[in-house]
Amino acid sequence: MRPSSICILLAVTVLHHHLLPGVEASVEKACRDAANSSPNVKYDFCVAALRSYPGSQSADKKGLAVIAASLTKKKATSVNAKVKSLLVKASDKKTKQCLESCESVYEDVLSDLDASIPAIKEGRLGDAKTYLSAGVDAPITCEEAFQEMKVPSPLTKEDSDLRKICILALAFTNMLG
Repeated sequence: MRPSSICILLAVTVLHHHLLPGVEASVEKACRDAANSSPNVKYDFCVAALRSYPGSQSADKKGLAVIAASLTKKKATSVNAKVKSLLVKASDKKTKQCLESCESVYEDVLSDLDASIPAIKEGRLGDAKTYLSAGVDAPITCEEAFQEMKVPSPLTKEDSDLRKICILALAFTNMLG
């Protein structure tokens, strides 16, 4: 490459980065803001979760709140499916009882998470925060069932991941007002 070509390429790259921010700039800034607003938001988790979602690179904060709520709903649906699968296979009475408790909790929270997305879109932020708070609490409630029965939980990782993404959705919603 000729020196003038290198200068032009460098100038275009710098302008593109500053004037047309891509996924790194918008998602990273939003995640930094969320992590600064809530000690429970983990920056690296936030960036990884949002980057994986189509459209996140062009979303504003409201769009990112909707995306995070959608990811929460998807994760809760996945955890609920795992609970149902484990329930079919469970032979231990205590484990089965715990899984039934988790199933009930997740069935309830899925409808709340369904309602959170339109609430964010429509600007009903108080409602959205209430629905998302239920999502934050659900994994804790599920894990407590296992602790009370002194049975190891087969859902610890899934519950932890769900709680993290729901905390993220709640933090983005809180930043909206």
